[in-house]
Order: sequence, then structure tokens, then C-alpha cells
Amino acid sequence: MQRTDRALILRRFAYGETSLVVHVLSPSFGRVHLLAKGAYRPSSRYYAVLDLFDTLELEWSHAPGRELDTLRAGDLVRRRRGITDDLARYRAALAALELAALAAQEGQPLRGLFAALELALDRLAAGAFPPSLVLGGFELEFLAELGLAPALDRCAACGRSAPPATSPRASSVFSPGAGGRLCRRCAEAARASGRRMFGVPTRTLELAAELARGGPTALVERISAQDLEKVRAFVVRFLEYHLESRPKSYRHAVGLARSAGYATP
Repeated sequence: MQRTDRALILRRFAYGETSLVVHVLSPSFGRVHLLAKGAYRPSSRYYAVLDLFDTLELEWSHAPGRELDTLRAGDLVRRRRGITDDLARYRAALAALELAALAAQEGQPLRGLFAALELALDRLAAGAFPPSLVLGGFELEFLAELGLAPALDRCAACGRSAPPATSPRASSVFSPGAGGRLCRRCAEAARASGRRMFGVPTRTLELAAELARGGPTALVERISAQDLEKVRAFVVRFLEYHLESRPKSYRHAVGLARSAGYATP
């Protein structure tokens, strides 16, 4: 059975002397594991095509029950050289790929996640936004695609709109297990039931809500580096709780979350 679709490479590693195994994200087929025979040979139909961060058009042979499908042809749709020109962009792009790899499953269409990942990579390649801001926006889109978007401007338990910050030091109660921000009454009930929670600056939650609604464009001209670090630390803490897994590229960010006091005991 022949299949053709766009794809983004999630992982790749050598197989023998001239071949590659590539794990790709396809909007129509989810995660696909491919054997690219002779990928390093100049005569290959996909020579110099199978690079990270680029959007590809791939054709492969699929056989139910096989661990690896066979790649037949590959073409470049969109090259993103700008990502590899800057270390911060490169690290952010790797983190985005790792997140997508955690969610991708074989045979499960992931058109929304694929589109969000492409957009994040485009933004990183263009270099118009801080890489951390792009990655934070992607993380929130990622959570929304999985049905795990945190409640940021309303109470996760009762649904009431949360009051705005009354001062720069105002803090709100947040519980990853309860789904996000909690009003005072619901926080007391959650605490009584044994829910773990911590305080997050209300401004951090408001900025995260704007980022979730409008992407990096909504904040790029008015978010400070300090506020951006707080938003990332909070989002990473929420991701860590719900994924029950920590991508290698997130080790530093998880340290930030803990130093910010967002780690529960």
C-alpha cells in the first residue's frame, strides 16, 4: 500500500552504513516509522532531503504489522535554515519536536498539532520573536490540542471569571491536577480534598492567557525577559505534571520552574 503525505522529522538515526531510520509526524497518519534505504547515497531519491525542521513531501510503502515502512521518495516543501543559525532557536525547535514526539501515535491523524508545529518552526526560522516566547506559545497550543489546556483566566472548578491582578505582587492559586487556576472558595475545597497546588503571580497567568489566545504577536513588544521566564517556568511545570515524562531538552526549564517555586512537594 502506497502512502503520500507531508511530514516533519521527529527523530532520525543511522541504520547500517548508508541508510537511515526516520520517525516522522504526518498530519494524516500520525507517527510513522520509515526505513530510508541508501539515504546517504547521492543517487538516492531522497538524498539530502531528510533534515530536521524542514517540511517534506514523502512517499512510502505501508504494510500493516511491520515495524518499519519503506520510504520510496522524498521532496523538500519548505526549508528552514534560519533555525540552525542560532543556538537558542535550535534548542527551542528541538524541544518542540520532542513534545510532538511524545503525543504522536501511529495511525492517529494529528492535523492540528502538525499545523501548530509548522507554525512554531516558521516563527523560529524567521527570528522575529524570542525563541522562548515561540516555544511557550507552542506549548500552550500543544496542551490545547491534547485537551489539556489550563484554565488561566477563569476558575477551573466552577468556571467563574477570575478577577484581574490588583497589584504587581498579586498571586493566584493554581493546581495542575484540578486543571488550572482556582478561585478562593474552590481552592479551599481542593486543599481539603488533598489536591496539590501552588501560588503563581496573577500577572504571569494573565500573560499566559494572552499568549494562548494571540500567540507571540500578542506579547512580543511588551513582555519583559523576567516575565517571559516566569511564564515559561509555569507552563513547563504544567506540562511536566500532565505528560508524566520529561523531554531531555526540558531539563534546564524544569530547573527554572522549581527555582520559581512551581514544583509541588
